[in-house]
Amino acid sequence: MALYTTPKYTAPTLKMPEYNEKKYRKGVDTSFYTNAINSYTEQANKERASQIGDAQRNQQSALKQAYITRLQNQQRLNNDLAQSGIRGGATETSNLRLANQYGQARAAANSDYANSVNQINQATDRNIFDYRSDMESRAEEYRQNQANARWQAAREDALNKYNANREDAQARWQAGREDALNQYNATTEYWNNYYLDVYSGYSKKSANKALKSANAELKKAKTQAEKIRIQQKIRGIRNRLGVIANSK
Repeated sequence: MALYTTPKYTAPTLKMPEYNEKKYRKGVDTSFYTNAINSYTEQANKERASQIGDAQRNQQSALKQAYITRLQNQQRLNNDLAQSGIRGGATETSNLRLANQYGQARAAANSDYANSVNQINQATDRNIFDYRSDMESRAEEYRQNQANARWQAAREDALNKYNANREDAQARWQAGREDALNQYNATTEYWNNYYLDVYSGYSKKSANKALKSANAELKKAKTQAEKIRIQQKIRGIRNRLGVIANSK
């Protein structure tokens, strides 16, 4: 009858974390993309201002040239009239024609300026919008990648902890087995030596009587310690009977 009982092994449980996007996205630093957007927008607006400044200078140059042309045409008209012997200056019709030409030149300069500013604003705003959209898309991709990486790290951490707990549980179980075995061996050795000494002087009749009593006692034993002790008692009695049988 085996009297040694192996300790019960309790295995640790493995609980892998579920993916929680809100949890793992929290605190992800995307300031690089925000700073890039701000820097690009600032530079684009500076370039916008520079281009509008160039358009303004072109406008002023065109207006100035229109004014000079107006004066030159007026002077040329007066000279032509004088050479023709006409006195009293240009006629109302001639002056009106020159005024219309000057007005058209100014209107063209102002229109070109307005069109240039509109094109500059449209192009700049479109570039800023496209760049912002691209950076925001990259930032979102970065958040998702970081969230997934954090989740994977949490899974690896959970697995590492599980493996460490499993190794610890196995080590403690093995130590328990060894301790239980050592206790069993120590107990059996003690009772073995004790009963070998107790029954060393028994006669065959006394030994058989003691064996019968010990077997009945073993059936009634309730604890492991009792079973070990009685088992060693039976062994000691049988050892004595063996010695008696061999002595004949």
